[in-house]
Amino acid sequence: MDTILRSRHERRRLQTRALLIRTTLQLVLEKGYDAILVQDITDRADLGRGTFYLHFKDKEEVVWAAFRDLFEEFEQESHRKLDRRMPQVEYFGLLNVFGHADKNRDLYRVMFGGKGSAVLTGRAQDFLANAFLYDIRRAPEPPEIDFHIPEEIEAQIVTGVISRLLFWWLETPNSYSPEQMAAMTYEALYRKSPPDSPEPQRTGALTESPQEGRASAPSTG
Repeated sequence: MDTILRSRHERRRLQTRALLIRTTLQLVLEKGYDAILVQDITDRADLGRGTFYLHFKDKEEVVWAAFRDLFEEFEQESHRKLDRRMPQVEYFGLLNVFGHADKNRDLYRVMFGGKGSAVLTGRAQDFLANAFLYDIRRAPEPPEIDFHIPEEIEAQIVTGVISRLLFWWLETPNSYSPEQMAAMTYEALYRKSPPDSPEPQRTGALTESPQEGRASAPSTG
């Protein structure tokens, strides 16, 4: 009986935590991070302030917990699937990041978009830099490239490029797919074409897509 009660209590705790995270992200996207208060979150979630503080100390911790939990799960899954011996492993890492952002747009817009906070963006960039540094140290050195850049600097460069691209990609109307974003990023960083990547459409102005309210890049053909 005690085990059943603990199990029920744990399920309720996780459900409440998930509700607080979901509600906070919705409010940040609606009003902006700086404009919301803990009271706004508890009112929208129909919970008491005491319940909020049982789970989180402030709104920053809510958003950070959402990003950290999701990205750590994604990173572990990526490491299980990724074969470090495959060619151009860096491209597949980029593809995973843009694909993950595409599936979790609301969270990434909060972390890297205009309605989040500089503090949270900085924390997310530090987290990404550490993840990239881990991958860089594990990846085989490409025989055709003679790198003289310290691994820590390389991780910071990749983090800066990706975080800025995520901001632009998620906030600016466009029709670039995760595959195209990964391919263009890889080509810009490594000056060679990635394997089996779609040809990005990069010329001309972006035009509005009436179906989705996003822009489509004109064909180069």
